[in-house]
Amino acid sequence: MPQTLCPSCGHSPIPRGAEACPSCHEPFEFLQMYKRGQRKRVDRQRDSEEMEQTVFGGNITGEVTAHPGPIVAVFFVGAVAWFLRAGGVLGNLNEPIWVYGLVALDLVLGLVLLLNLGPAKLLAQVGMVLQLMVAGFLARAAPLEPVHLAYMAHAVVALVSVVGEPGPVRRYAGLGLGVVAALLGAVFLVRPMGPVDGAGGDARQLLVGRDLGYQLELPAGWGRLPREQLAPHLTLPLATLTGSGVGFGDAAQGRYGALWVDRGASQPVTADCQALLKAFGGDPSIKPSTKHAPLAMGTKALVYELSTGSGARGTFSCGKLADGRLVGFAVVAAPPDATGGESAFVAVGAGLALQ
Repeated sequence: MPQTLCPSCGHSPIPRGAEACPSCHEPFEFLQMYKRGQRKRVDRQRDSEEMEQTVFGGNITGEVTAHPGPIVAVFFVGAVAWFLRAGGVLGNLNEPIWVYGLVALDLVLGLVLLLNLGPAKLLAQVGMVLQLMVAGFLARAAPLEPVHLAYMAHAVVALVSVVGEPGPVRRYAGLGLGVVAALLGAVFLVRPMGPVDGAGGDARQLLVGRDLGYQLELPAGWGRLPREQLAPHLTLPLATLTGSGVGFGDAAQGRYGALWVDRGASQPVTADCQALLKAFGGDPSIKPSTKHAPLAMGTKALVYELSTGSGARGTFSCGKLADGRLVGFAVVAAPPDATGGESAFVAVGAGLALQ
């Protein structure tokens, strides 16, 4: 049986696996066979690590990053739902312009999960907690409105989908629930359902725009209406960076109205009011009447007769507040009872408050 010798002092035998001579303690690192063995162990370790990497270079840390498809779909559906809400595409909730940030948040977090960049799972969890808090903040005036509950439910579903190690059942259940919550949010944007303020027919809906400083208590039977339901009897302008509006009415009685508040008006009040009257569907060439504007708009507000292309008739009031905000308020009645717009204007205007 061949014996192993120390190349330095000749000591024999050398124990198997020894890295130095037990007699003279000379290390064996200089030997080519030892170096080749070390390189093989390093290569095996590197191959093992590379097998655990994803195509995009991140490390698989659990079920969220290993199977991101259904979870990413929930985030992308949420981005679409927030875009419809922030842009007033289906219904105008008078949201501030920064709500578009939630659209970007959902898109970015979805891409981060899909590409498995950095601590993707942790970023998604923090992002959904933030989105849930913002959805709750936007619902502070009416937290039980179905549209707000739907958007908060979507944030909760997305958060649950990225917590822990979701299996196939939780992933696909989250996908289904997330899509349903987003669809319900869109439906409630089109057909708003106000909170229940009591029993019977005396329930009143309160419209609040904290960022633009208005509050409107509607008469019994009236409620928020999207611009699609106002048309063709009354036009609600699209939201801008400085202004936004809200539509309301009693469609069963053929009564429609809208309120607009803009912080960026810069022209003389007459020119601004004529432009806003035209945007509401009226004739900007008519002269102001001697009728009284709602008390909240002040004694200097202008009042115009309003007749739209559908034959609806009513009243439009416009004025600038002391802080420079331009306020437009209109109520019309549709045919065949187009003569009721003036009385409806007075009734609804009594519930208007401007801070």
